[in-house]
This record gives sequence, C-alpha cells and structure tokens, in this order.
Amino acid sequence: MIVKKLAVPLINEKILHQAEHCYIATAAISEAGFDFIRSRIAPKCKIEIVTGLDVLTSSNVLRRVWRNYQERISLHIYTKNFFHANLYIFDLPFRKSVAFIGSGDLSLGGVKDNEELFGKIIDPKEIETLKSWFVGYYEFATPLSEAIVEEYDLIYPAMKQREIASRQEQQQLIALTASGFNWDSIKFKNLYFKKEDYLTFTNTKAPLCDEAIQAERVNVQTKFIQLHEAVKKHLHGLRLFEDQDESRLVSSLDPLQHPDEKLRSMWLSYGRREAELKRYSPEAKLPDFMTLQIMMRQKEIGIWLMVGKAGSSKEDREHFRMQMPELEYKVAFFKALTGLGAGYWIEIAGDKRMIESFANEEALSEFTKTDDWRYYSFVIGKNYPPGDPEIGIDHIASTIMKEADKLAKVYTHMKDVSMDGK
Repeated sequence: MIVKKLAVPLINEKILHQAEHCYIATAAISEAGFDFIRSRIAPKCKIEIVTGLDVLTSSNVLRRVWRNYQERISLHIYTKNFFHANLYIFDLPFRKSVAFIGSGDLSLGGVKDNEELFGKIIDPKEIETLKSWFVGYYEFATPLSEAIVEEYDLIYPAMKQREIASRQEQQQLIALTASGFNWDSIKFKNLYFKKEDYLTFTNTKAPLCDEAIQAERVNVQTKFIQLHEAVKKHLHGLRLFEDQDESRLVSSLDPLQHPDEKLRSMWLSYGRREAELKRYSPEAKLPDFMTLQIMMRQKEIGIWLMVGKAGSSKEDREHFRMQMPELEYKVAFFKALTGLGAGYWIEIAGDKRMIESFANEEALSEFTKTDDWRYYSFVIGKNYPPGDPEIGIDHIASTIMKEADKLAKVYTHMKDVSMDGK
C-alpha cells in the first residue's frame, strides 16, 4: 500500500496512540518531527532510534534525549557509512505490527509536509525481516553519549548555517528560472527602480568590483538616498533613526563587507537614536541592534524588521526570548504580527513562515524558540516584486511609510526598553 503522508495513518489509524514499541531508522531528526512522534506515543512505549549525522539532525533533539528521555528513548548514531535509510516499525496490541519504508526522515516535512512516498507493510514475516535489518544497524551504531552531545553542539551551528545558505541559493535559482518570472513582462516606465537596478545584484556581478559595476551600485545607492529624504521625517516620528555617520546611511558598496564577499543586496537601516545607543555602550552601533530596513535584492524590494542577523541584536533578542513565555506578552506579540496584514512572513534560523500560517500564539511561540542570536538571522518582513505598483515612482515612499507604521508597533513590542532607559 502506498502512503504519501506518513502522518495520516499514524494519526487516523491511531498507530502512535496504540504503539507499544517503536523502531525508527532515519536519515535525520528535526525537533518538530521528534515532538510529532514523542507527544503522541504513550509514556510506557519504548522507542529505539538509529540515525546518522550525514544529514542535519537537530542538536536540541540529541540534548533532550540525553537529558530527559533516556528511560524510554534509546538513540544510536551510525557512523560507518552515509546513512540515508528511513524505516518506521510499530509494535501494536495483540501481537500485531505495522511498518513503513519510505523517503521521509523524522522531520515534520518528512512525515507531514513534504512530497514523500512510503510503502505500508503488515505481513508478519516481512516485518520480522525489517526488524532484523534494523537490529543490524542499531547494534553496530554508537549509543548516544554526553560527549557526542557536547561535541555536536559545537559543530551544529556552522552546519546549520551552511544548510541555510544552500537552501536560500536554491530558492533564488527557482525564483529566477522555474517560477514563471520574466523581466520582459514588467513595464518599468512608472516604477522607481528599473530593471538595470535589480540586475546590479546578479550572482555574476556580486563578487566583482570593477568600475562599471561600481557605477551601477552608485546609481542604486543614489536612489536609496533620495528615498531616505522622502521618508526620514515620517520614520523619525516613529522614533526610527538612520545612522549618524552619513557614510553608513546606505549599506556598503564593497563586496568584501558582505557575506561570502558577494554584494547581493543593498538597504537603508533605521533604529534607535545614537544617543540611546551610547547610553548602553560607547561602541554601540545601529546595525548591531534591531532595525527597520528597506531592502533591495535581485528580484524584490523588501520592508523588513531585521530583529537581528547572526551574531547581532543580542540584547533585544535575549529580552524577547525571556519575555515570550509570559502569556500576556506572547498574546500581544501574536496580535501585533497578525495585525500586519497579508503578505508578511517571519524567518528564524532559515525557516520562513507566512504569518497567517500560525493558528494561535502557542504555535508562534514554539516557532520562535529556534532562535539563537549567536548563529541565525531573525526577520519579519514583506516583499514586493519588481512590477508591483505599490513600489512605483508615485507610491514607493507612501508604501514604506504605511508599512513602517505597522512594523513600528512590533519593533516597540520586541525591543529591550530597559536598555533605552539606562
């Protein structure tokens, strides 16, 4: 029997609810996938898992299994070869068993959201054969230990960052080549930014710094400065201010100052007044804290609340993390986000979700737990495609001011106000 979404039989047929013993071989484990299984299985059910580390497994899962679930969950790491098998076997009451072999790993995508394929097996002899296969790998794998957890914690952030970067490059490729996007279908006559402005940020030009390409970047920079002049008074009224250093008004035109030494975007940033930052630290700078950004990339204009990029905005993000468990705070945050309207998304640790996809404040709260200011970006934003009339010559400034009004409420809610009062 063919199964497209493993979650369907696991829930509808009450397999997880009835399971007395689980055997799982999987290429990778995400925290959401782990919780999908763990939260639906009775506490008395024993779970044996074998996985590799070739595909990214959440370090939080390993840590939680080691600290909290050793009595009921036994996890082994297979290291002798690239491990990419996905097998789920469930022992049920009355000596019955069911197994699923397929492409989906133990992530929410693998069992529920992605396009995966599983075969369902109920024949007792075939299941015994599969159990023998499982035992062969499980017994020759390394049991999870505190040393593994500690060492994996050290390398996981860099592995996660590489995965995020790779996924973003794939998404950009699809957006430009396979999603029906066509520059020739856009009429640029009444648009503020022209086709050549967007093409300044192509992958071929991103690492270069010759005279012709720099001239293109200066042209885009000039348009950003003019845009700043049109919106700055309104943003100042929202207590959002540009950097006092005029050379930092627009992001750097030097590829060496950008990730991977490639200039793929340009932006304006607005945040706390310099005097507020200096009260916190004489060396404090605007980009190191939460900012509102008007962003331009190869195929879009974005109006973003940049809560923080990797390694920045520690104070605001730690303040938010400590406040979020409080019911009143998380309800207010959920209300502020859902009040932004259509088209807004939130991205944490490389995972981007549309705001309307969160059913309630608890779902949103769980999503925000993946943030770690040391390693990942945290962004709330809305993007406009090049041909959108909202970013036309006559509308782009008013669009920015309108969206800034909305994002300013989220900004005020999230920022560490105690820092401003020092």
